[in-house]
Amino acid sequence: MITTSRSKINDNSPHDKLANMMNSKEDSFIGDMTRKFSSLADKILHHAYLLNIENNKLNKEDLKVFVCEQYQIISNDKRNFEVAASSASNSSLKSVSLFQDCILFESSALCDLDFLANDLSLTTANLKSYEPLAGCQAYTNYLTRLCSYGSDAEILVALLIDLPVWGRNCKRISNALRSKYGFTEESCRFLDRFSAPLQEEFLKKSTEVIESGSPILLREMENAARLTLDYELMFWDSLYKYSFKT
Repeated sequence: MITTSRSKINDNSPHDKLANMMNSKEDSFIGDMTRKFSSLADKILHHAYLLNIENNKLNKEDLKVFVCEQYQIISNDKRNFEVAASSASNSSLKSVSLFQDCILFESSALCDLDFLANDLSLTTANLKSYEPLAGCQAYTNYLTRLCSYGSDAEILVALLIDLPVWGRNCKRISNALRSKYGFTEESCRFLDRFSAPLQEEFLKKSTEVIESGSPILLREMENAARLTLDYELMFWDSLYKYSFKT
C-alpha cells in the first residue's frame, strides 16, 4: 500500500516524510523538483479554501461538492492505475507492483469516502450523477494522459510530487471537520488515509524507477512535476470559486 495503516499514523506529514528522504539525497530528481516548485506547492498549502474551512465558513452543501469531486477523481484514478499496470507489465515488474498498490489504495479510499458521503446524505446515485467541475477534474484527466501515453517514471514523479502536498491539505481538512463541523473519526477516514505518511518501500521503489529514467526523460519528468502541481492548484481554485462564489 502507498501509506501506512491508520494505526501507524504519526505527526509527520507526508510532505515532511518526503522532504526528509530527499534531504538525504540532495542530488535526487524528486528532491530537485520539490525545491524547484516549492513556491507552487506553497500556493496549494496556503490556499484560501483551507482557511475558510478552518474558520467554519464552508457550509455542508458546498462540502458535498468536495466529496462528489473526489468520488469522480478516485474512481478515474483507479482506472488510470489499471491502465498503467497493464502497460507496464511487459517491461517492469517493479512498476507493476507499484501500480497495483495504487489500485488497492484507491479502492480502499472509495470505501472510506462512503462514510463522509453518508454523513452528508449523499447516495451512490448522487455521486454517480454529479456533474463535475472541469478545473477539479484537470489533475485526474492529466493522470489519464500519463498512464495512457507516458512512462512509468513520469507517472511516479507526478505521484511523489503531488501526494505529500495533497496529504497535508487532507490533514488540515480532517482536523477542521472534527473540530469545527462535528464530524467523527469514521467520517474522516478518507482524508486520514491520504494524510498518512508514505510507506518507505513505496518511496524507495518509486525513486528507483524514477532515477532509472533520469538520463533520457528529464524534460518529460520535470513537465510531469510542474503540471501535476498546476492541476492540483486548479482543483483548489475551482472549489474555492464554486463554494464562495468569487
